[in-house]
Amino acid sequence: MSKTSRHGERRRFSPNMLRRGMNLYPPFLGMGLRVKEFSDDWTVCRVELKLTRFNRNQQGTAYGGSIGAMSDAFHALLLMHQLGTDYYVWDKAAEIEYVSPGVGTVYGRFEVSAEMAEAIRAEAASGQKVLPWFETELTLRDGTVVARVRRQLYVRKKRATREVTPDRPRSRDLRSGLRSGADGSSAG
Repeated sequence: MSKTSRHGERRRFSPNMLRRGMNLYPPFLGMGLRVKEFSDDWTVCRVELKLTRFNRNQQGTAYGGSIGAMSDAFHALLLMHQLGTDYYVWDKAAEIEYVSPGVGTVYGRFEVSAEMAEAIRAEAASGQKVLPWFETELTLRDGTVVARVRRQLYVRKKRATREVTPDRPRSRDLRSGLRSGADGSSAG
């Protein structure tokens, strides 16, 4: 497998290395969360939350907080690896609708298609923020929906890599708040 993404930037981690590292992350270990797969093209991530004595509530079902936390950051991770290092990608908001009790292992499949990533890349090219929503159903093995999760991401191209246009020059003198002119002189 190549050490670069399809966009030419050097990857920090291979999908398998990131999966292994996340499975050793203490909060995930304590919560019973396991990352099962990151696809080689960074479009899909599969996770599972095993019901244990540490994440079981008084009714013997998975805590709602554990169910919500199992969806945290996976869409952002998929998108940031597809977009590369020229973009900021953060979780911005989440909505969770609990549908039925988590009476066993809860499974999640998170997806950011290559087409969606390219559309976000195109929209963010000028430096404008993009706020896409992603939806996932968290289920039991038999397909019973435990929760529906919506996650909003914040995506913006980093300032140094934005397209330069006449109304959006690249450089800015931060000390005085003056923009540099095309000839290097300060406009004032």
